[in-house]
Amino acid sequence: MNVEQIRGLKGQTVTLRLLPDAPGAPVVTGRVLGMIEAADGLVLTVEPNGAPGKRITVHHQHITSAMPA
Repeated sequence: MNVEQIRGLKGQTVTLRLLPDAPGAPVVTGRVLGMIEAADGLVLTVEPNGAPGKRITVHHQHITSAMPA
């Protein structure tokens, strides 16, 4: 996925398929709360389904696909 496609996920509940070595791999499902531009690229903040109030961060280069959940 490219950065512009990933930016379009903000506010959506999605299933992110991640590279095997990514934190949270192989899959994270939740609502994309926001994103920041970091020195090494775009970083998403996700609230996982079933864990209200919990936040995880996912670097864009670890995302292989995103599907509506």
